[in-house]
Amino acid sequence: MMNGKIKVAFLLSIITERGGIGRVTSIISNELSLNPNFEIHIISYAKKQSNSYDWNSELPYHYLLEKRTPMKKGIWSATNKLRKITSKYNIDILISCGAITGPLSVLGTRFNKTKLVYWSHSSFKGTSNKQFRIFNEHFSALFCDCLISLTKTDEKNYSNETKAKFVTQIYNPIDKRLLENVKTYNENSKKIISVGRLTAQKNFEAALDVAELVFKKHPDFIWDIYGSGEDEEMLNNIIESKNLSGKVNLMGQSSDLYNLYNDYAMMVMTSKYEGFPMSLIEGLASKLPLVSFDIPTGPNEIIIDKKNGYLIQPFNIQEMANKINLLIENQNKRKMYTDFDRNHISQFKLEFIITKWENTLKKIIE
Repeated sequence: MMNGKIKVAFLLSIITERGGIGRVTSIISNELSLNPNFEIHIISYAKKQSNSYDWNSELPYHYLLEKRTPMKKGIWSATNKLRKITSKYNIDILISCGAITGPLSVLGTRFNKTKLVYWSHSSFKGTSNKQFRIFNEHFSALFCDCLISLTKTDEKNYSNETKAKFVTQIYNPIDKRLLENVKTYNENSKKIISVGRLTAQKNFEAALDVAELVFKKHPDFIWDIYGSGEDEEMLNNIIESKNLSGKVNLMGQSSDLYNLYNDYAMMVMTSKYEGFPMSLIEGLASKLPLVSFDIPTGPNEIIIDKKNGYLIQPFNIQEMANKINLLIENQNKRKMYTDFDRNHISQFKLEFIITKWENTLKKIIE
């Protein structure tokens, strides 16, 4: 800790314009860099292709590999480079952002002075069917000085089921720009929004099954899904087969989501598992009623059932359709849900969360 500053490096698989890990890391790293007690570095396993979200261009960026290489193939040369960077810049704390960089961060910090934080970005239980991921999680937990979970449920899971020495929980924050941007709720909207990568995890096939039931009763509504991914063609085929073309729209990626939320009547999430769903937090900040399956981690710490939305028994298509219909048919209920106790949102505000980060990092150094 030279010059009295704590030198912190965030390690990502790639600095990217997609996905929750990149977005939240850009917010946290930027905010920590404003504190004169911290010096922040960003390290990426592979060289970035583009620089989106608001990555702070004044931060030092380091790349371990010139081109994208599978982790199993590139880990040894990346470890060598990582050790050189942590030594050259006297990094006090390395933060591994997500399971994929876990083993690399362990190898990069063994037997040197750099402390290791493993920052989980997924549900500990939700991805337990993937052997490679299970290994990464347990291996990273065993060797890290601190494990940061996204939810209170996972704080218990990691404490009880891994060999982590110190586990603490910190929520992902709402982007300040979103709170500054909040408009009044659009009571007349006839549009539903979902946001997420078009992948198996996000389970948008279920959304199409739900939409089919909803639109039988409410053909004047439409459902827009924002995101891109490998399931796009499959989802388009289902949309056509269910005659939902023009009713359910795959909107692709949008860099202007914050300004679009106000066009919608509610937000729906159909994920099979989540760590801490940023889209629901953004929906909450945008005063949208929320509907989600009550999967093990995430939604039930954001949605208070029948107060600001509905938690649905996982994958009960009919029940989700019923609750969406209830919201469509009851404008007063929608309005009531948007006006729900704004104190609920304060625990997700950046000022509160950054204080937790600062205190945790100082504790690790002490």
